[in-house]
Amino acid sequence: MKYCPNCGAQLSDNANFCGSCGTRVDAAPQASEQPKKQKVFSMDNYRANREAQKQRLAKMKWWHWAIITIGVVMLTMMKLGA
Repeated sequence: MKYCPNCGAQLSDNANFCGSCGTRVDAAPQASEQPKKQKVFSMDNYRANREAQKQRLAKMKWWHWAIITIGVVMLTMMKLGA
């Protein structure tokens, strides 16, 4: 059984990539390296990550609408000027 060198997730013997983090896994695992401990799930971590994700999405939505608004204003100005 192999372990991911990045996140420590358990991998199948024929895996080329980690299913958890996507890290490429070498064909021959290093015997001297021990896998990292897996992250422990807790509701506090989940809530903190979820809140950070919501803030990133809200920020992206703001930029999305700003770009659309600028585009509409520019198109309107071009139509009125022509």
